[in-house]
Amino acid sequence: MGPCRGGTEATCPPPVWVAQVFGELEVALVAYVRGRLGGNLEGARDVVQEAFVRLCQQDWPEIEPHATAWLYRTCRNRAIDIQRREGRMSTLDSHTDLGSLQDRTARRPDEQMQQGEQLAQVRSRLEQLPDQQQELLRLRLHDGLSYKQIADVTGLTVGNVGYTLHQAISSLRVSLRTD
Repeated sequence: MGPCRGGTEATCPPPVWVAQVFGELEVALVAYVRGRLGGNLEGARDVVQEAFVRLCQQDWPEIEPHATAWLYRTCRNRAIDIQRREGRMSTLDSHTDLGSLQDRTARRPDEQMQQGEQLAQVRSRLEQLPDQQQELLRLRLHDGLSYKQIADVTGLTVGNVGYTLHQAISSLRVSLRTD
């Protein structure tokens, strides 16, 4: 058997393409897996590296159009396996880059302090959401995946992804208004 699963050298992903995809997605995938693994950076890097090794074994013409979703799904499934093995569940943690939600244009210290308090409040509310809602929000807002890609990653339908995201955002709005 050749280097690709059931394929030949000609059907393997070209190294230039793999390098390009790696350059585009590595940081986001590591951050995503790190969040799922409770902040374990080395474990996240190992999972992402394993996913790219598996990508190199796929039939390129079939994998190329949906490589992003395939990589997220592969990383997600491996992270779930690790969580099960280690007997712990992950939640949205402080390693998730929610700092990007902060408006960096504020100049006055009182505005910066108020923004910091608001961001802390949003983080707190996010941590109270169910794990699935946290994950979908992370994939959509942090990683920028489309509903279709999120559906491919999680195994949900596109409609279910939209509904769950709507529920999560609605819950956040309500909980932030009650303060």
